[in-house]
Amino acid sequence: MRRILSILLPLIVLAGLASPVTATPAPAPAAYSGYPTFSITAVVKDATVTIKTSNFPANDSFTVRMGAFGTLGIGGIVVGTQASGSGGSFSATYTIPAALAGAYQIAIRLESSTSGYYAYNWFYNSTSGTAAPTATPGPTATPGPSPTPGPTATRTPTASPGYSGYPYFYIQSVVRDDTVTIKAYNFPANDSFTVRMGAYGALGVGGIVVGTQATGSGGSFTATYDIPASLAGSYQIAIRLESTTSGYYAYNWFYNTTAVAP
Repeated sequence: MRRILSILLPLIVLAGLASPVTATPAPAPAAYSGYPTFSITAVVKDATVTIKTSNFPANDSFTVRMGAFGTLGIGGIVVGTQASGSGGSFSATYTIPAALAGAYQIAIRLESSTSGYYAYNWFYNSTSGTAAPTATPGPTATPGPSPTPGPTATRTPTASPGYSGYPYFYIQSVVRDDTVTIKAYNFPANDSFTVRMGAYGALGVGGIVVGTQATGSGGSFTATYDIPASLAGSYQIAIRLESTTSGYYAYNWFYNTTAVAP
């Protein structure tokens, strides 16, 4: 089985992308609200990863860690310290540690020992770059990683000749209990994907079918899907696009709260 990402979440966060879970053991200053998130914007294999943050608290300092995929970056190798300055959004590039060279997927985490805020995502350790939107709060990407990209993979891909890489998508916007809009990238042409939503953590596997997505000429597209009534009130929701024809699939997750990616 060849696994491929939906990510870069993006893992999400409004993503995704994939994009990134956050928490507030000790709240930052009163003027701050929400949670920090980030998406992956570029990777140079075994060398560097570049991120784009969103809604980081001001005047805070974050330890940057990288570790094995699936660890959320907890206890990972420290690769730097990130000052948030005036907060909000910024881009930063970090060096991938030698101990993780050759790793297929890598987790990255920014955590503050001062405010207690943290965000994490993950990425494929493969040279790439994207100008895609920031993921939504989510491990991965992309309102919801992500990403990070939320992961993507293939069972036995049989995409048309000339196709390479993997499909992935970011969360672009969410209307609580109503709809979620995604921005897809690198989807194979002339394919049909079943769209599913389910409980966070399930990767959308076996989720509720909310639609079918034709890829047409492939590549990039934007699409909006209804959040099923049975998931109304959920804090986080997983979303998955899977093809029974080619075997490709991509997934991400999002916070079920009205938001638009910056």
